This record gives sequence, C-alpha cells and structure tokens, in this order.
Amino acid sequence: MTHAKSLRVIGQTLEAADVRSFKLETHAASYRLWIAKRLFCFGPADILRLDALAGNKRQTHFTRPSTSLSQQLRALGGQLDRIKARAFRIVWTGGSAILEYERVNGERNRRVFTAEELRQVGLNRSLLRSSGYFFSAAG
Repeated sequence: MTHAKSLRVIGQTLEAADVRSFKLETHAASYRLWIAKRLFCFGPADILRLDALAGNKRQTHFTRPSTSLSQQLRALGGQLDRIKARAFRIVWTGGSAILEYERVNGERNRRVFTAEELRQVGLNRSLLRSSGYFFSAAG
C-alpha cells in the first residue's frame, strides 16, 4: 500500500478525532502515531479497514477541502512514494510540520513546512506530482 493512501486514511482518522498535533512515523510495514503520550499503531489491515469505512462516508458526503489534514498528508505521502522513501517521521503541530525521511539509497533529508506551505501542499497536489520542489536533494 502506498504512503499516500495510508497517510490520507490516518489523516481522516485524525480529522474525525479533531487532533491538531501528533507525531507519525513508519516502522517496518506499519505506522506509529503518537498523540500526546499515547501510541497508536496502524498495520496494513488497519489501513484497509479504515479506508473501507471512510470510503463509505466519502460516497455519501461532500469531498473534503484540499486544505484538509487528510489531503495534506496524502500529498506528502505521494511525494514520499515518488522519491521512494524507506522511512519517515512527521511531527505535526497544527501550525507547522517537520518531515524527516530516508530514501532507499540511505540518503536522509529534512524539511520544515510552515502552515502556508502545508496549505499549498494540499492545494497543489497535482503540481507536486510533476515537481521535486519540496523534496530536492538539498532537503
């Protein structure tokens, strides 16, 4: 399963719980999510189950705005997929986010996003598909 899909599903779960700050990272084939001092783990089966539940809601409700948390995480996940990130960590504070990632070749990078950049990530998802802007070799 792609990071884009997994992060969108986790984002939808965070939106439903009205969570504004969290830490999220990959661990093997699963994701670890810290909210305050609580740890939640999402394996592939959990992501599929949550996606199926959210899919039912998506069919009966209006789509979320492109600036929603789930869309911003989906856009970041899509870029992580494109650069073939092996591992990553996101620290999300509501007003900003820190993304650290490691590519399959071992190269590590870090990027800090402001609230406006996160909004643009959600709005310009299609732009990110053809651009390496956020994930240049310089980090």
